[in-house]
Amino acid sequence: MEKSGIYLWILKDSGKMYVGSAVDLSLKLKDYYSPLNLIRRDTYIFRAIISHGHSAFSLSILEYIDITNLSKEKIKALIFSKEQYYFDLYLPEYNTQKIARSSLGQKRSEATKALISKIKSGLTHTPKTRLKINETLKGKNLSKTLNTETRTKMALAKIGNKNPNFGKVHTAESRAKMGVREIPIFVYLLDGTLENNFTSVTEAGKFFKAQNKTILKYVKSGEIFREKYLHLKNSRTNNNDRGNILLLQVINVVKFVNQ
Repeated sequence: MEKSGIYLWILKDSGKMYVGSAVDLSLKLKDYYSPLNLIRRDTYIFRAIISHGHSAFSLSILEYIDITNLSKEKIKALIFSKEQYYFDLYLPEYNTQKIARSSLGQKRSEATKALISKIKSGLTHTPKTRLKINETLKGKNLSKTLNTETRTKMALAKIGNKNPNFGKVHTAESRAKMGVREIPIFVYLLDGTLENNFTSVTEAGKFFKAQNKTILKYVKSGEIFREKYLHLKNSRTNNNDRGNILLLQVINVVKFVNQ
């Protein structure tokens, strides 16, 4: 059975985004892995994928949309409204058109416009969806590289000289340990469903009763952890590891929407 929803591409190095929607996610996502389609459809996101390669991007499903027993007009209105919500939320750079579906040259009927307006006015998200939105936004911010001056201003504005560690210099060893502790861990089931998340490797290790090095081993290798789980982490992973890990996530997403 086809699954409808909203998906998100993120270029990991820059944090640039693309938001898309589909009545059938399985068919839509396959287009991004077809060399012929990538060349034939001259769009900003397709050119970016050709230029950087799939491994430079992360792909996630922002929201699945239930279209059961809806008319075609209501399906369009519902999907358009959801897509527009994420346009407004993320301001995706790869979307050259900022109005949902305007890039396809489709003109909405007055009835469709009215339905979209009605749906948007009462649009709410489940706690799970809100969590995914927060995680994605957090990942986007983490993927951006800030210069020294900007980082200093942020630190002073957020913390100030009241911090007992203000002005102290950490050793390379302590910085490495702090970096490991602060890496967020996301736990996915094999069907692509987010099962749990932790703010650090240490927290994940305590939950699973495993050493930090064991958690990091599975995060970096992308191997299945304890048969049931797949560990992923955010953009703190280096480019090569991150590409391999997120490719596994993409494969699971495509497999999941085909079920």
